[in-house]
This record gives sequence, C-alpha cells and structure tokens, in this order.
Amino acid sequence: MSKEISNKRTIDQVETGPFDELKIANDQILKDTTKRFTCTGCNKTVKYFCYRCYTVVGMDRSDIPKVNLPVHLDVIKHQKELDGKSTAIHAKIIAEDDVDIYTYPNIPEYEQPERTLLLFPGPDAKQLSEIPRESFDRIVVIDGTWIQAKQITNNTPILQKMQRVTIAPRKTHFWRFQVVDDNHLATIEAIYYLYLEFGQTYEAPYNGSYDNLLFYYKFFYNLIQNRYQTEKMVKFSHRHQQKDYIKYNDK
Repeated sequence: MSKEISNKRTIDQVETGPFDELKIANDQILKDTTKRFTCTGCNKTVKYFCYRCYTVVGMDRSDIPKVNLPVHLDVIKHQKELDGKSTAIHAKIIAEDDVDIYTYPNIPEYEQPERTLLLFPGPDAKQLSEIPRESFDRIVVIDGTWIQAKQITNNTPILQKMQRVTIAPRKTHFWRFQVVDDNHLATIEAIYYLYLEFGQTYEAPYNGSYDNLLFYYKFFYNLIQNRYQTEKMVKFSHRHQQKDYIKYNDK
C-alpha cells in the first residue's frame, strides 16, 4: 500500500469527537489534499493555507466556509509566537473580512479603548451577559502563551483601558503540550467560545452561525486522533496534561 493511500485512509477514518454536534462544514476538501502547494503571495510551499499571507492554498476559497462576525476582531500576536503554530490564523482565514492580526508591539491606536472588549480573565472581567451590547464595537484577543499574554496585557497601557470580558470555563482540546492546566484554551477555541456566547447572549436562540470558526481546528484534531489511534507504535507526548487525550478504541 502506498504511503499516500495509507495516509488518506487514516484521515478518512470515522471517529466520534467533541465537535460532532456543531454545525461545521464538510471538510472532505482537506482530507483530499495530500500534497503541499506554492502560495502565490510569498512563494512558500504550504498545505491547506498560508499562515504568512492568510490565504487558502491548493483549493478555491469557495471550498472553505466563510463566517461573518457581528463584531470586528483584532488578534494581537506575541512576537515570539510562531506563525505556523498559531490557531488564531484559522479565524483570519474563515472570517477574513472581520479579523485583523497584529504582531506586538505594532498594534492599533484604539481611539476609544473603552468601547473595546479585551478577552482576558481577572477580577474585573465580566461575562457578556453582564455587558450591554451597545457598549462595545470591537473585540481584542491576545495570541500567545499564558505568560506572553500576561506580559502584553500588563505592559500595554491602552489595553488596560479596555473593558475586560471572560468566558465560561471549558477544557481545551488542543494537541500541543502546555505547562498550564487544561482549562487554558487554544486561541481559536477562546475566540469561538466568545462568539458562541455572543450569539447565546445577544442573538438567542443561537443557530450555530459561528461554529465554522472551528473548521480547521476540528480537522486537525481528528487528524491527530486518527493517526495515533491507527498507528499504535507511535506514542503521543507523555507530557500532555490530558493523559487520555488520544481516544483509543481498545475493545
């Protein structure tokens, strides 16, 4: 059996997962992509999308779902956060018209910071249910490790003038090892849950209109699960905070 066929069977393997109840578009186009393509913007070879140019590569943009966000999102990425590891890029590609990514310390001036929500926990952070909808017209999310996010927030006066918002506690499904507990989410998870709660709070009943923010995330999650489920000799990181992260079907 060729390696390409073997890989495709692994990706196509049907498994139940934590995102199955969400209204996420069919990702067959990603499963069918077996090679890398050259990005026309930067001439780098990439797979699925270019994390430098924030563009779809190897397929038409129409093959990928598009989400329209009700409030513009600015992602402030720590300068040491590697582009290739950033899940915030998923939001930029899926909701291209409503998301901007800035690399710290190059951030907007924010002439009215009090009308911007900063997603960051703390004693003064409120949930959306406690914040009047008419009091904000922009959202900011920090992309980086927990330590990096705190550094950016504590060292940037304009961010300290923003309203702080938080989301309900949830466990991450992120595959990368973290030194913090599993209540610390990947950036795209935090973004999705914030807009999910926006829909539940201001647009109830929520109809799944922001679920496709997790389009790539769900695909990569299933890709990793399937690989380790089928290739038993390949061991997942023993340092991962969830010792049962790979959902083996041993019967």
